[in-house]
Amino acid sequence: MLRVKEDRYNGLIIETESIETSVSDFKASLEALLKTASLQKKALLWIDLKATQAQHIAVALEMDFAFHNCEAKRTTLTYQVTKDAYIPVPPTHTIGVGAVVINDKNELLMVRDRIHTSRSLYKLPGGMLEEGQSLEEGVIREVWEETGIKAKLVKMVSILNSHPFTFNRSNMYLVFELEAKNFEINVIDTEEIEFALWMPLEDFFAHDEMSNFQKNLVRATLEQQGLSIINYEDTFRKKKHIEVYG
Repeated sequence: MLRVKEDRYNGLIIETESIETSVSDFKASLEALLKTASLQKKALLWIDLKATQAQHIAVALEMDFAFHNCEAKRTTLTYQVTKDAYIPVPPTHTIGVGAVVINDKNELLMVRDRIHTSRSLYKLPGGMLEEGQSLEEGVIREVWEETGIKAKLVKMVSILNSHPFTFNRSNMYLVFELEAKNFEINVIDTEEIEFALWMPLEDFFAHDEMSNFQKNLVRATLEQQGLSIINYEDTFRKKKHIEVYG
């Protein structure tokens, strides 16, 4: 028998561990649950199915469940018990981070990808956030992997939102100023990065193949523009990690 828990939005979430192995048993339980949810005037039903429960997907779809989001070993489906009930949209963005790192010699940290994806031969170090990673953790990791430079976050410099991006989703690219703790370059991710270098700022700004976007990011950093991170841990105690920039 399917067990459920209520959410704060008048919805029901089916507990994955209560889902029967038998397709016929699952179908019967789901039909009964739909009737109960309708009588209780619930808004939505949510169900998470593991890859090992994939045989149940067709059953749910036949009952007008719809796909909501999917990961490597699980998928989430939802059902509108109340017609036109609001369904929160699945994740809309991927998130990338970039870093402006300038040393005391007025040199800018730059990298060159093995596979060039833009007109510029060089780019600011950075990449995509990993699952569960904070912005600060992500940009520090990317700088380390691509250059071998350990750095600390100073402030956020810019935010770029673009659409469409991968899988027709949007992408948000956040650029930060970082302060280097060491200066000897030693590329860790040699499969992705061909080489890294400290480029004199005058050479960077004079370089014809540097994009105006990158040049404006560096100018903004030099002009002390940006948002610093603010500590609100006492306000959001229940959250694992909160980042506020202002």
